[in-house]
Amino acid sequence: MSVWDESDMDPAFIERDRCRKAGIPVKIAETKRLLIRETIMKDVPKLYEIWQKPGMGNYMEPMQPTLEEELEFMEAYIRHMYAFYDFGLWTILERESNEIVGRAGLFPSKILDEGVELGYMIAPECQKRGYALECGSAILDYALNVLELPEIHVLIDVRNAASVRTAERLGFAEFENVQKDHVEYRHMIWKG
Repeated sequence: MSVWDESDMDPAFIERDRCRKAGIPVKIAETKRLLIRETIMKDVPKLYEIWQKPGMGNYMEPMQPTLEEELEFMEAYIRHMYAFYDFGLWTILERESNEIVGRAGLFPSKILDEGVELGYMIAPECQKRGYALECGSAILDYALNVLELPEIHVLIDVRNAASVRTAERLGFAEFENVQKDHVEYRHMIWKG
């Protein structure tokens, strides 16, 4: 006798689980211009290259010191994170060119107890096109309608005015400022 009856489970969750076990990246969302899907190993060098561009690491957690270490880290991340949480940081591609333009997604907060945060990184040459807003909106829709998460947080370095504006346009409301490791963050909350 099984602990749970598979017929009681969400068919979409079962399909996502099947894809992950088969090594097929789950498509998170498709917008007018973008495709958001789980990261695969061949994405990692391009994501690492984007992160290394001037200014990209100013307001985000660092990637691993070397590409080899990042590949090792991401292999474990892909294998465990998506299956355990059913979310994570995903690859963003332009639909027309199929080129990687960034990374965005949801992750358990390291600062907020039981909070889930939204994060986004768009390549410098692709910024100011509305991609962060477009993918952020699709991810919030996915969080609410697929993952049934009624609340999402952002913690944005107060010096990152562009990211604060994007969060405001996505519907995040100011909550409080938070200090962590000598950095002041604007804590904003989105409620679906």
